[in-house]
Amino acid sequence: MDMPELKRLYGRLKGLRELLGAERVVRKDTGDDYNLVVNKIAKVIEEDCSDFLLPSDFYYKASGGEFYAQSSRIQSKLFQFMSYLDNGFNLSRNVIEIGSIYNSITDEELKSRCSDILSAPGNFDRVVNQATLVLEDRIRKKSKLDGLIGVELVNKAINSELSKSVLKLSDDPQEHEGFAHICRGIVLSFRNPTHHKIVESYSREDALKVCAFIDLLLRIIDGT
Repeated sequence: MDMPELKRLYGRLKGLRELLGAERVVRKDTGDDYNLVVNKIAKVIEEDCSDFLLPSDFYYKASGGEFYAQSSRIQSKLFQFMSYLDNGFNLSRNVIEIGSIYNSITDEELKSRCSDILSAPGNFDRVVNQATLVLEDRIRKKSKLDGLIGVELVNKAINSELSKSVLKLSDDPQEHEGFAHICRGIVLSFRNPTHHKIVESYSREDALKVCAFIDLLLRIIDGT
């Protein structure tokens, strides 16, 4: 049995558990992601896990045509399956609690733009794309520098020289300079690549860590 793969899949279940705990109603995509993980785990452990799958009647059609489900209904299956895996394979002590990272994020706009794609099966560069977009937009709004984007915006709004900066992130010139370099680095290293090309290397955990750090920066910028 491929135990490392089982641990990775179990980690995805924990991530889903935290996402479901944060939302009363979720789109069908979340349930589809859960079923996908169940089927993958069934192959790894070579057991029939069909009893833990979500049936199609879990969902209802909303007025806009999309299908949704009550989070509590999905949780009823998810918790049973996680308990089954905990008792059978002693996984709970060996998987990183990625849900705790998600719960640490407090910015509502950041959560609203990233939570649904964090529950997707993959393509987590989209999370980094949206998180850095929120950061850039917040800098633009706080500095009132409409029309500027990317590094040009950051260099003007958070100039490394405190006396030239529109936003002052610290009264200490060295601390302010540090924040300026961080924001510029995020634009160059995270924002630009995910806005201009597909980056397949990000895991769900990577995306969550980026979100958590940007959440901290948003709080600092909002305090200016």
